[in-house]
Amino acid sequence: MKRFTYAMVMAVALVVMVSSFAVAGVPECEAAAKKASLDKCCIESAKAGKGCCGQDADAVKAAYASYQEGCANKVACEAAAADMGKCCVAAVGAGKGCCGKDADVLKADYEKKVAYHRASADVKADMHTCCAGALDAGKGCCGMDAAELKADYDKKVEVKSKKVASG
Repeated sequence: MKRFTYAMVMAVALVVMVSSFAVAGVPECEAAAKKASLDKCCIESAKAGKGCCGQDADAVKAAYASYQEGCANKVACEAAAADMGKCCVAAVGAGKGCCGKDADVLKADYEKKVAYHRASADVKADMHTCCAGALDAGKGCCGMDAAELKADYDKKVEVKSKKVASG
């Protein structure tokens, strides 16, 4: 539960940080944003294992899982967009090239960034809370100095981003 809470706090912080970047028009991000909406009562019901809004507990649990996936993908899309210029984000959404890259190369670059940011969030969510905080602060934790902690994190993100990109 601590990992999920930490991941959600980080997700909200990231959304606030990159809120100035529009990802409208990018189909993957629009789909993630739609999946990232769920009534508060249904979220609480899913956590309690109960039904809500005329749905049984299993349906609410499935909707909540979709919601969590949508939130994670939405944050990753927004972070990837923050790594790119606004013109390139608009071009990805329109299926066009930009900044000297053709449409296919630009889309592949964007998808690679989304996979990286999704993997990064997943790896941080799987870390001890103290280690994730230390990583963000540039410090060591759990017997590792700052460089070792960062190297371990980077290695895990690289492996996870390849899995996210291929899956």
